[in-house]
Amino acid sequence: MTGPRGRPATRVLAAVLAAANVTLVVVPDRVVAALVPGRVRPPRALVRLLGARVVVQQAVVLAAPTRRVVLLGAAVDGLHAASMVAAALRWPAQRRAATVSAAAAIGSAVLGAGTAPRD
Repeated sequence: MTGPRGRPATRVLAAVLAAANVTLVVVPDRVVAALVPGRVRPPRALVRLLGARVVVQQAVVLAAPTRRVVLLGAAVDGLHAASMVAAALRWPAQRRAATVSAAAAIGSAVLGAGTAPRD
């Protein structure tokens, strides 16, 4: 979005993404069970770490919702998505978890880029 409406959209998206990822930090087993049914699940510590990464990233966006910061965050999300595609190929047993994570990162990157303010 452009103009003064861009920053509110940026902040709302950052708050939603931060809140959603707090659940990965606080109750990772519940989230993984809901999204990745079955016996093979990613390590709890990894789920928490990835959730914390997004929480910190979105806290930075909330503190400084500039175009540069938001687009840098979108780029980080894109790199995360690419790493999850590689993980899905490398560890077939974790394919579903990696694919869910990649899809979420792609969505976050696209939405972030789309709501980046035009400083």
